[in-house]
Amino acid sequence: MHSTPSSPTLFKKISNRLLSFLQEGVSPEKMALALATGITIGMMPLLGATTLLCTLLAFRLKLNMAFLQLVNYIVYPVQLLLYIPFLRIGSGFFSSEKFNYSLKEIMSMLSHDLVGTVGKFFVVNLCGLLLWLMLAPFLFGLSYVFGRAVFRSMAKRFSTEPKNVI
Repeated sequence: MHSTPSSPTLFKKISNRLLSFLQEGVSPEKMALALATGITIGMMPLLGATTLLCTLLAFRLKLNMAFLQLVNYIVYPVQLLLYIPFLRIGSGFFSSEKFNYSLKEIMSMLSHDLVGTVGKFFVVNLCGLLLWLMLAPFLFGLSYVFGRAVFRSMAKRFSTEPKNVI
């Protein structure tokens, strides 16, 4: 299915929305900060907490809430893919406890004994968070630098494009 001028592609819709944020006075640096925050927090191996953390950071740093949450939700599948590796690698580095469970096994354990499972994996989860804390500054920095370059380019392009007057 090809897109026609009357049905813009998803990429075009997203680009237009990002440009509208820039039009509303959101600087490329603030957009990049929201992008980097959403990506970094969104990949945190702490299921269920990233939306709240992103909300708090958006208020504290005066970031665009809608964009920050959008990025957080977009990276959610990556968070799920990295959850088990964070726990395995983190526990390998920081604990004598070995973590050899699949996501399916964890979900089954949670459905049968929520409190017991949370208690059992508490240390392993902390180890996964420690690993994430070690990697987060690099992920944040790369995301910010990339985002700032993209948003500056978009802002520059947007400000030099002629306005269509109807």
